[in-house]
Amino acid sequence: MKLNYKKVICVGFAFFLITAFWQAYDKTIPLILTYKFNMNQTLSGLIMAFDNVLAVFLLPLFGAISDKTNSKMGKRTVFILFGTILAIVSFIFLPLIGNVWLFVAVLLITLLSMATFRSPAVALMPDVTCKPLRSKGNAIINLVGTVGGLIVLGVGLVVKVGEQTMHNLMPYYIIVCGVILVGLIVFLLTVKENKWAEQMRQDTEKYYPEQDEKEEKV
Repeated sequence: MKLNYKKVICVGFAFFLITAFWQAYDKTIPLILTYKFNMNQTLSGLIMAFDNVLAVFLLPLFGAISDKTNSKMGKRTVFILFGTILAIVSFIFLPLIGNVWLFVAVLLITLLSMATFRSPAVALMPDVTCKPLRSKGNAIINLVGTVGGLIVLGVGLVVKVGEQTMHNLMPYYIIVCGVILVGLIVFLLTVKENKWAEQMRQDTEKYYPEQDEKEEKV
């Protein structure tokens, strides 16, 4: 059995969303903290570490919750949809905020929104891909994610994001959120999680029965 590249590329758009967001986050948030709010490197670095701290607790939590979820959209897609929408809505307001404490609060909401679907996005490819094909599938979804990061990187170069453009980051944020929204729409229109997950189970039973037996024993 061969890997369905089209299917995996579609699933990879979940990684496209994540990589595009983090590229914009890492590009602009340190600039805002340093040049807009005049934070020193220590305090700025502490705030930038919020995502890593939250990830320790929230990624396993939302991964476990999605494992037990049963919806018409599937276990993972529902988290990807609502998490991305919440992240876009909160993220696009960040460059407009002039109060540092309000900025940090909205930034936390953005990071929480992203955390809701990072683990479900990672789990989706194995859910719809037979185990012997998952290594190739992992390479493909990471490639799609890289494309998302490169697009946002290119947008930053065109808009010339930097210290000199701190007074008007809104065009960059609008374009980035537009890119993420387009990626989400492509994902929702192409990925049929429940159907593909059932197909994966049938293909495993048909082509890789030994894998099915191992999973039952576990």
